[in-house]
Amino acid sequence: MESPLDRLLAYARIDVEYADAFGKATRTTREGRVGILRALGYDAWDDASAQRALDDTLERDRERDLAPVYVVPQDDLARLPGAVRESLDPGIELGYWDVETAAGRTRVIVTPRAAYVPDAFGSPRWGYAAQLYSVRSQRNWGIGDFSDLARLATIARAEGASVLALNPLHQGHLTNPASASPYAPLSRRFLNALYIDVDAAAERCGVAIDRPDLEGLRRSPLIDYRGVAFVKMQALEAIFAAGTRRDVLRAFAQRDPGLRAMACYEAIMEREVARDAEVYGWMQWPQELRDCHSPAVAAFAREHARRLEFFIFLQWLADEQLAQAARAASAMEIGLYRDLAVGVDLASVDVWADPDAYALGLSVGAPPDPLNADGQNWGLPPFHPQRLAERAYEPFVTLLRANMRHAGALRIDHIMGLKRLFCVAREHPQAGGAYVNFDFEAMLGIVALESRRHDCMVVGEDLGTVPDGFRERIGSARIFACRVLYFERENDGAFCAPEAYAREAVASTGTHDLPTLAGFWAQADPQTRERLLEALRRARVLAEVANPSDLTLTELLVATYRYLGRSRSDLVLVQLEDALGSHDQVNVPGTVDEQPNWQRKVSEPLESLEQHPIFAAIARTMRDERPLNERGN
Repeated sequence: MESPLDRLLAYARIDVEYADAFGKATRTTREGRVGILRALGYDAWDDASAQRALDDTLERDRERDLAPVYVVPQDDLARLPGAVRESLDPGIELGYWDVETAAGRTRVIVTPRAAYVPDAFGSPRWGYAAQLYSVRSQRNWGIGDFSDLARLATIARAEGASVLALNPLHQGHLTNPASASPYAPLSRRFLNALYIDVDAAAERCGVAIDRPDLEGLRRSPLIDYRGVAFVKMQALEAIFAAGTRRDVLRAFAQRDPGLRAMACYEAIMEREVARDAEVYGWMQWPQELRDCHSPAVAAFAREHARRLEFFIFLQWLADEQLAQAARAASAMEIGLYRDLAVGVDLASVDVWADPDAYALGLSVGAPPDPLNADGQNWGLPPFHPQRLAERAYEPFVTLLRANMRHAGALRIDHIMGLKRLFCVAREHPQAGGAYVNFDFEAMLGIVALESRRHDCMVVGEDLGTVPDGFRERIGSARIFACRVLYFERENDGAFCAPEAYAREAVASTGTHDLPTLAGFWAQADPQTRERLLEALRRARVLAEVANPSDLTLTELLVATYRYLGRSRSDLVLVQLEDALGSHDQVNVPGTVDEQPNWQRKVSEPLESLEQHPIFAAIARTMRDERPLNERGN
């Protein structure tokens, strides 16, 4: 017999049992279950309190005639309550509709069955994947920037690529630039100001600047984030002081009310860090400033209006320069392929500006899997599923729109989060986690709707522990899957043949969290090496090799990309690190200071990229296997 606590868990859509990546059935501890319930706002710690919390919740539901939102496919309006359906035009178009009935107001979100897919997928395509910060050039200021992005897009198009995939471009921590992970950003809605091309900004604003000595920042094999931030912010301050068009900034700020909150956060953070360098985020500010909507914050914003304007100025520059890069990439069939991280830092501006949208007492992670036997705790607060629905998914919609801007494709990191997120209670992380569920069909429908509205295809990063039927469902919505060479194996460990790859998928050798192909080969045991060689020979992309050690790195890389090029997958991505024969991994999960994560630059500058022998050889291979048709030319 179910206990009141079990019934409350079911109502809150918390899975108390799950199978991990090893297929092991796991039940969340009682302490873990209670911790997650309480973090979601249910005042329950035993059966009696759980019953009271459930009764109160059900009573509130009964008092409400209409739900705050209904998300329905355009061809299935019959599922709406009669009063709502009768208030709609039978030929209603896709979109967001506020409906007034005798029972009250609600919002109806009418969605398509499938996301946007460009015409390019009449035949197989390929492109490059790059970490923008890692790009070298003879003109940048020690970190890849938006002008480098435009140049890289032009190079990619000249080589026959259809897309240029990127790491998340999310706003970073200007007061703590060494906290550089693009997957734990300050904001997922705004852009990283360190990607601004300062010289282009000066020219745009008609300002002459004194350029610092940049050779040390440029030559370093690792990005000196603090050094880059120092010289860039000094120069941008000078440009702002001399060349601000305040009417242009006002018009830009009106586009998104969140810009002012973001700017206020940056200004307060700047002041607080100047007082105490150990301050990391808004939780350490004076109490009266921790509420974005408090009178103290409003007073601060008035007093420091010019400083807020500077941070809006940075976003204006970043948006303009990203738009220019997107125009350069528009010569490709798909263009820029952006990346939406699964969450934001707890100390982020997104959380400070809208804490109600998040379950602040929870932290997102992952159960044990083959790469992380103890599971993972990423420290990121998830959206609050009930509050998200109560607000008609507005925070989620805003997030999608910000990231589909200037993009032909969007990768959604850990797309299983549309259905469920593995969470632990921050107060009791040792008690273990559980899956917190969202309204998957509503979230998926909204993704498809925004995809259509922005002509932006969607790729779902579906690696790790995936619920039964999940891949089939996102596939039916024409959301592209991810297929990684290292993981595409048969039951006996053999690498899957190219024809076994999923069609509507993006195939690659690895990801930012995995070794480069050269690094994988160097680390692989003899059996894994032989299995890969056998797969390449079977696909007839590599001749017989008597001794694997006789195989050159170029031969291995070219053969492997020819192998992927012959896969069924509609899109293949060439990792820029692979195209340069790099052994160094972008990010080693589970490490913080042990590895220079998110700091490594690629070995070759943009100016000589096309002359690099491995880059040129892989590009020729991809053109051979996936040539552009006449329309692509």
